[in-house]
Amino acid sequence: MLAEPLVVFGPRKSDAFVTRSDALVALTAMVDPKAKKKIPVASRSLGVVAAPGGHSAWAVDVVAAGGDTFAMTSILTNSDDIWIVNTIALAVQPGRDDTKMENARDAIVPPAAESKAKVDDAAKGAVDRFEKGLLDQQVWGDDLMARDDAVFVGPTAGEITRGKADLKKLWKKRVAAGVREAVSGEMSAATTPDGQIAWVTAPVTRVDDKGGPLPLRAFAVFAKDGGEWKLAALHESLAVDQPGAGAGFKRKLPPKPEPKVEDKPVEKKKTKTTEAPAKKKKKRSRR
Repeated sequence: MLAEPLVVFGPRKSDAFVTRSDALVALTAMVDPKAKKKIPVASRSLGVVAAPGGHSAWAVDVVAAGGDTFAMTSILTNSDDIWIVNTIALAVQPGRDDTKMENARDAIVPPAAESKAKVDDAAKGAVDRFEKGLLDQQVWGDDLMARDDAVFVGPTAGEITRGKADLKKLWKKRVAAGVREAVSGEMSAATTPDGQIAWVTAPVTRVDDKGGPLPLRAFAVFAKDGGEWKLAALHESLAVDQPGAGAGFKRKLPPKPEPKVEDKPVEKKKTKTTEAPAKKKKKRSRR
C-alpha cells in the first residue's frame, strides 16, 4: 500500500495527489477502516486490459458507494507478480438534469483542477495524439473503433460505452454535434515502466454546436500500436463545487471549426461546331 508512485485525480476539485501517502491520508478522512458501519461498495462494470508482456494494464470500472455512482480509470504495473495501482482518475457521475442545473450555476469544475503532476518526456507522442483529438474528435474515434477492448466513460450517470459498433454510433453523433475541447489547466502525462501504456490528462472545456461550455477533466489511456500511440480509453469527468467556481474554466473555449469549402463542379465550355452549309438543290426548269 505504500509503494510509490501513486497519482490521483479527483473526485473533487481539490483532490489532487502525487504521492501514495497523501492519497491514503485523504481516503482515511472519508472512509474510516475501523468504523463499525462500513459503506457498501459494489463494482458494476469492471474491465481490465493487460498490455503485451503482462507488465502493465489499464482498468475501467463504475462503482456504487454510499448512494453515489463513481467512474474510475486506473493504470497498473506488475512488479514481482504483484499488481500495483499507479494512477487513478476518479469522479462522481451525477444525473444529466443535475449536471445541467449545476452547470447553469457555474458550479461544475474539473476534478483535481490544480494537480501538480508533470508531463514526462517519454509520453510526448501520446500528448501530441491527445492534443490532435481535442479539436478533431474523429482522430480519437478512429483509434477507439480500431480496438475490441476500447471504452469511453462520460461525465454523467450511465455514460459508458464499449465495443466497436456502439462506439461507432456514439462517435458519429459526437462528431455530427461538433464536439470539440480546449485545455483549461495544467496537462499531466506519463508512461508505464515497460513503455507499453501512456496516460495523458488535463482540465478541458467541452463545447458543441448546441450546448454551452462544460468544464471537465479528460483522462486518456494510450497503448502502443505499431510503434505509435493510439487511444484505448477515454474518461471525461466532472465535479460539483460552489456556485461560480466553474466560471474561470469557461473562459478558454475551443475555436469554431472553419466552414468546409465544397468544390464546385467544373462546367465544361460548350464548343460551337460549324456545320457545312447544306447544298441547295437545283430546280429543273420546265420547258
